[in-house]
Amino acid sequence: MKKLLKRVLSVVLAVIMMLSSLALNSFALTADKAWEEYYSSYMEDGSAVFMSPGSDDTQRNFTWYSPLKSGACSVLISESKDFSNAKSFAGTYVKTPQGDRSNKVTVTGLEAGTTYYYKCITDYEVSETASFSTLSDASFTAMYVTDIHLSDNEDGDEASLMNHAYTFNEIAKKAQAKTNNGLDLVISSGDQATYGLRKEYMSLASSTVLNDVPFALCVGNHDRKGSAYKYFNNNPNKYEKGISSYIGNDYWYVKGDVLFMVFDSNNYAAQSHYNFAKSAVKANPDVKWRVAVMHHDMYGRLTEGRLEDANENRRPTFSDIFDDFGIDIAFLGHSHYYSMSNAVYNNETADDLSGKSSVTDAKGTICFVSGSINHPRGDESTYDIPVCEQNAFAYVSDRPIYNIVDFTEDSITINSYEIDDDEPLHTFTINKTTNEGGHPGADNTVADYFTRLFLEIRAFFEEFGISVKVIFNNKD
Repeated sequence: MKKLLKRVLSVVLAVIMMLSSLALNSFALTADKAWEEYYSSYMEDGSAVFMSPGSDDTQRNFTWYSPLKSGACSVLISESKDFSNAKSFAGTYVKTPQGDRSNKVTVTGLEAGTTYYYKCITDYEVSETASFSTLSDASFTAMYVTDIHLSDNEDGDEASLMNHAYTFNEIAKKAQAKTNNGLDLVISSGDQATYGLRKEYMSLASSTVLNDVPFALCVGNHDRKGSAYKYFNNNPNKYEKGISSYIGNDYWYVKGDVLFMVFDSNNYAAQSHYNFAKSAVKANPDVKWRVAVMHHDMYGRLTEGRLEDANENRRPTFSDIFDDFGIDIAFLGHSHYYSMSNAVYNNETADDLSGKSSVTDAKGTICFVSGSINHPRGDESTYDIPVCEQNAFAYVSDRPIYNIVDFTEDSITINSYEIDDDEPLHTFTINKTTNEGGHPGADNTVADYFTRLFLEIRAFFEEFGISVKVIFNNKD
């Protein structure tokens, strides 16, 4: 009993220390007058139109809020700004805890290399006209961020929300300006919100960049503090056959020649994650690149106590999934430190990437973790924290970090920037000569049901500090 009480107290202290760290290291630009006026009008409108990727680039998913009795919802799409020859796509809606509704519409049949104009419509209101463009070939550019953490307090303080939303919007604009043809996608590795509040997601959608660019969300541990995430998102190809958390599901989408598999890593159901990945790969057998996105870190900069326990507990499940299904890159978050791993296979370094700027046909998965947008951890003089053995590069910053990722048929290049810098703090390119690359491939070393069941049981007990180990197939 004394040991249990001691563990509970240590966890409470760790949480208090973590929250204190977040508060001390909060970063937010001060909104200018133009943003204040825009943001005030936007929040008053309350519709929060949000565009997500569709199943592939022939589709887009939309969601927005409206009063409960708003009539039918639809999205109007046209290649002309005057909406001549427009097509209408009907949707569905769900009632929210706030007593209004979240409208959800999927637009299909989009043509490659085309600009479309759209409006979100109910009997109650018509949104302002916005536009987006589809890809003309397999190449595209994405911005990858994580731990955006809208707001500093659970009351949803308006000034905090406004400044944090402004910071994210300014970063998105900087990323947009650094690209040749603009952003085609925004990828987040979770913790968009700090307290899971509806106001936080509405603030996220206030970014003017997101009017034109689809945003692929991921569930973080902070997103699970409320239920707002599940009403705000309209993710494609949700995996609903297995076990899921109460606000999220694993889901996949294809962009260019890349299969993105987005995992809810708060969920310990290893067999469900494995079956999801298997179904996503089966549905897209000829896609060249496979990218995993999830919230928790795998091989990044270690943190003491609670955060590292959360990272370590995911490795048995997700490292095996990455191996079995030949994941090329994983975009992660949670630790708030920027890092890149070596190419990892079987939980060991398969390609040592230290000091290198590129690799061809990597023999394992390379994991990236970006720094938090609004809650950086600190600077090198403040944090003396070790790194994983599999880590190839790590950087601690007291400023937000964002990443511009250029995808082509044969390569993926990640340029990572601190908010104020024009030159990247780190650049890395992954080249691939065949669909398989140099990855050992799917050997299904831990694919059987009983091994997956063991991993789920182990993760459950380790949540309570109970170590469960057994040796099988050279894994423990």
